[in-house]
Amino acid sequence: MRTGQRRYRSVALCPLLAALAWFGGGAVAQEPNTPSLAFTHVSVIDGTGAPPKPSQTVVTVGDRIVAVGASRDVRIPPNARTIDAAGRFLIPGLFESHIHTRYQGIEHLRLLIVNGITSARNMSGPWDHLSQIRSWREEIRKGERFGPRLLTAGPILDGPGTGRAVQLEVSSPDEARAAIDRMKREGADFVKVYNLLNRETYFAIAAEAKEQGLPFAGHVPFSITPAEASAAGQRTLEHVEGILIASSTREAQLRQALAQFRPIPGQRTRGPLSGTALTEAYSDKKVSALAQRLRANQTAVVPTVSVCRNGMEGPGAIPSERLRYIPAAYVDAWKEVVLPDTFDERRARFEHCLRVVRALDAAGVTILAGTDGIMAFQITGFSLQDELALLVAAGLSKMGALQAATRNPARVFNLPDQGTIEPGKRADLVVLDANPLENIENTRKIRSVVAAGRLFDRNDLDGMLADIQRRAREWTGPPTR
Repeated sequence: MRTGQRRYRSVALCPLLAALAWFGGGAVAQEPNTPSLAFTHVSVIDGTGAPPKPSQTVVTVGDRIVAVGASRDVRIPPNARTIDAAGRFLIPGLFESHIHTRYQGIEHLRLLIVNGITSARNMSGPWDHLSQIRSWREEIRKGERFGPRLLTAGPILDGPGTGRAVQLEVSSPDEARAAIDRMKREGADFVKVYNLLNRETYFAIAAEAKEQGLPFAGHVPFSITPAEASAAGQRTLEHVEGILIASSTREAQLRQALAQFRPIPGQRTRGPLSGTALTEAYSDKKVSALAQRLRANQTAVVPTVSVCRNGMEGPGAIPSERLRYIPAAYVDAWKEVVLPDTFDERRARFEHCLRVVRALDAAGVTILAGTDGIMAFQITGFSLQDELALLVAAGLSKMGALQAATRNPARVFNLPDQGTIEPGKRADLVVLDANPLENIENTRKIRSVVAAGRLFDRNDLDGMLADIQRRAREWTGPPTR
């Protein structure tokens, strides 16, 4: 039966919670042989916006958090593995809201885990990758593969002339509806829209996605304004460039240029507009008006500021040691990427990206942290750490940036069992050696990660990195396009 529900499917709490009970000073009853962890004397940053709570104990049983409280009050189950985390900080597992996992030869799933990312939203893939993700999910559930919780789109819906195999050309509303029917059958969590959709097809996608109970997200097509996309129910707007276009007093002329644009097959390009075209007629008033609409419609934005930064600096934006985790064929291809415009024009564009994000956040628009990995020089996992720092540079508070990768995506994607550290939530946790609310860069100082109750300590994470490096060195295939 179809439903009009416009939300990402939620996951019910583990039945184990029904068997848990509180009694006698905060002790926890649990089933025998169920894995349990207890982090003691840790400062908890629970993701709700509350300040750090010092000297806490957090207990997990299976894949759920069952106790959070002062260490003096919480009694630890007798079979729990106890980790003394004195002097350290516990945050919710991070959420990467815009990633592409179809690139063969790259260890996406483990690179996410080693960077504290316990959930991710895959934004595209051909039909066979959709089935691969279903297999990954089952293997992760069984403990046969290490990886995060995954949401996924199917093939991207785009208009004629897309020129890319990963995008499914739909020329009419009927073709779009048929594609969405198949996505629903094959297990996609949402529908992604792209640049070249015409207006009739776009609005047919919006209606059919709602009918099928699938949210839709993605780019703002060139034929649509961000305000129209928001009013149509598009759940997230990906990348800040679409909002830059809408912020211009020359928006009509810019859209006319975009309407004539067609990508060249086999080449990466973001469109025909120079950095100057996107920035020279910027209007704070237009951005403010749009932000109010986005907030009213509960439309979230995934600005991918790190893409803007890398588009300014190119190879110089990325520490060279990260490239050891990427097969040489990809790195060689990235080195051939030609950056458009002059450096000053690219810098102006990047600064305007920050300016737009600052305005959206100030207006109360929900910001989500995502990176468009694995675009050129966007290294899976590491780039999300960059994104958090750039969100702070744009004007978000450190707590706001942290929530952009924890609480906010859980709310936007209707995953009520995660995003904060509270009893009943998924046991997705990251132990840090330093306080990220003092310096957001401290989210990189990872001591251990818990993904759905499975603990990876620092030795485990270092072992993963060594194996990822070895596999990247041995990969001889061509880059996935």
